[in-house]
Amino acid sequence: MNLTILLLLALSLCFDSFAVSLSCGMAVQEEGAVRGRMFRFAVVLAVCQGVAPLIGWTVAANFRAAIEAYDHWVAFVLLAVLGGKMIFDAFGTDEGEDGGEAEQLFGWGRNVTLGIATSIDAVVAGVAMAMLPLTIVPSDSQWINMLAAVLVIAAVTLTASLAGLLLGRRSRDRIGWRAELVGGVILVLIGVKVLVEHLTE
Repeated sequence: MNLTILLLLALSLCFDSFAVSLSCGMAVQEEGAVRGRMFRFAVVLAVCQGVAPLIGWTVAANFRAAIEAYDHWVAFVLLAVLGGKMIFDAFGTDEGEDGGEAEQLFGWGRNVTLGIATSIDAVVAGVAMAMLPLTIVPSDSQWINMLAAVLVIAAVTLTASLAGLLLGRRSRDRIGWRAELVGGVILVLIGVKVLVEHLTE
């Protein structure tokens, strides 16, 4: 696997992170300090997405069957629960009240949960990468090449996540309170997509 193939892989893996970031960006109303939390949110998604292939690459074929048997169910449940909560909150939130929603949307617990949910496929991708020779950088060490791959995947995911958050914030201004409803639906649909893709393979 060379750098070009890795970039294509990184782009394919970051789509869910982009969609999740878009939905969360649409849901938040607060200004100012929320920018720091949004950046932290994108960083956590990027770290999870970057580390996940390393985990898969490390355990390789030893746990491949176990990972592939349950990864889609874990991702579906996590995304469906979080998306369902956003949909529920959309019908019970007064648009004029902030109520610290940024802390809820971008809190550590929710942030890490979404990071894990969107990076489970990347673990399986890491397993596949362990079966291929990596030529990301001019080094014979596969370990160094894998670390380079981690950095590339994390950087692509960070960029996509920040873009999703910014696009979501702009969309929020246009569709108002319905943004949180749309964001919740997006999360649920991502979960359904992951489940259907794996069940139909």
